[in-house]
Amino acid sequence: MRTKEPFDLAIKNGRIVDGTGNPWFKANIGVKDGVVAEITRSEDIKADRVISAKGLVLAPGFIDIHSHTDFSILTNNRARNRIMQGITTDVVGNCGQSAYAFTREIRGKVSDWLSMMAGREVEVDWHTLTQWRRKLEKIGVGVNIVPFVGFGTVRRSVMGDEGEGGERNDPEASELDEMKALVEGAMNEGAFGLSTGLEYAPQRNAYTEEVIELCKVASNHNGVYMSHIRSEDDYVVDAVKEAIRISREANIPGCISHHKACSSKVWGKPRETLKLMNDARKMGVEIMCDTYPWLYVAVRNVGLFFLKPGESLEEKRGELLRYLRNSEAWLKIKSDAKSSFENEQRFIDGTRRRLKKRGTPGRIAWNPVTYYPITYSKKHPELEGKNFTEAAKVLAIEDPWDAMREVYLADDGSTRVAMGSMSEKDLVAILRAPFTAISTDAGAEDEPKSFHPRGYGTYPQVFEKYVRNEPVLSLEEVVRKMTSLQANFLNLKGRGLIKEGYWADITVFDPESIRNRATFAEPSLSPEGISYLMVNGKLTIDEGRYVDSLSGRVLTRDK
Repeated sequence: MRTKEPFDLAIKNGRIVDGTGNPWFKANIGVKDGVVAEITRSEDIKADRVISAKGLVLAPGFIDIHSHTDFSILTNNRARNRIMQGITTDVVGNCGQSAYAFTREIRGKVSDWLSMMAGREVEVDWHTLTQWRRKLEKIGVGVNIVPFVGFGTVRRSVMGDEGEGGERNDPEASELDEMKALVEGAMNEGAFGLSTGLEYAPQRNAYTEEVIELCKVASNHNGVYMSHIRSEDDYVVDAVKEAIRISREANIPGCISHHKACSSKVWGKPRETLKLMNDARKMGVEIMCDTYPWLYVAVRNVGLFFLKPGESLEEKRGELLRYLRNSEAWLKIKSDAKSSFENEQRFIDGTRRRLKKRGTPGRIAWNPVTYYPITYSKKHPELEGKNFTEAAKVLAIEDPWDAMREVYLADDGSTRVAMGSMSEKDLVAILRAPFTAISTDAGAEDEPKSFHPRGYGTYPQVFEKYVRNEPVLSLEEVVRKMTSLQANFLNLKGRGLIKEGYWADITVFDPESIRNRATFAEPSLSPEGISYLMVNGKLTIDEGRYVDSLSGRVLTRDK
């Protein structure tokens, strides 16, 4: 597609990995009005600015199919941590939690929730996807945004939180109709599909049939379905079977989010789950998954085990440390924490028994002293990778809760744990599956605050570890898993490939030097090796440096 020269920008002499999975080829690219206007081998290409990409790879901008950027984009609209690792498009509204598509009545709750997630006050004066999109368009965004409607947001709007009705397994017919109407409204406003987080309240109480009914609404609009499934540990196989059933019966393409087996009891199970997905695909069910290149799940501060629901650790940290140092106060805190887990366990066990009667799988309660491995301890690095039952043995402390207290006080409140861990063998098996995309499960940050390195280094980590250092996949296949695989699933027009007529979302990097620098000790370090990045034809990384550009767009589904 030739255009009048000069182009706005030209990139010359790079190796183009176009996102299809085909071998790289050398060519020059001309960008005009935000679009790849020409791809040519001719050296006679003129532009207002010419970039030499000799020795560098040109790839489509990375599409993060599982992000939580909608939690923070209003307060971190530049999304610098996303830009710096080569991301140009964030898919949001994941795990059944969208920052829009709710009723006016729960605006206050959504404001509290978003304020907690963003770490600063967020005033919610919207409730529809259109209203949320207009707010973003007014302030500008650094990356493209692909919105999904969240089942949890919808169910909470209609049935309430747990304790207010959301604990019920079956909605009334009128409630189901209200939920369908919210999904219908969001789809009419351009949402790309429905997402669920079936391990989380109040979604965890829904029967499979409820999810199928809402997925049918999205399917009627040619949308897709993405799910944080019921269980990623003890019942992971049953949970994958449920996801496949939902896709099949609702006639909707499905994606299993951040697929993993995150308990040593079920390491090896991905062999079964991947076979289930592969067999379903052979039978015509369009099912895929995404994953990230880390062996630990989401990270949290240990102090959260000692707080009541809704309490802020930032506000309570000093007071909490004082109480923990007091032996008498500690006995009360420990008793309350144990009781809280026991109550949660009874609730989850009861819910699982009820769900099972209708063929819906359940989940387990996560025991704070056996389930969570330590990811960071300043004073006790030798305990990293161990849960607190194992740490208690190392420290010669009888009660694991007392071990938790000792480590937390020694670290002055900075001890962190992960919500589960995976095996390298399982991760590699999932990465190799042809239907696996690569995601971050993180959100936008302009100010360093992450506890998990996935927020800053996911895509460079894959290139560094699984392409260059421990070759598991080819460069071309990894790029496909970061770009066109997602775009095809989402039916995202004009993105995911380097192709004439497509939007100029382009990541330019050195395949020999791209590397992740973020760790669990220092999770907010930006990567190295990405030389240039364009979002809709505008440079957002220039010669390795971040450029303050708000060239992203809130995208809508092609109706």
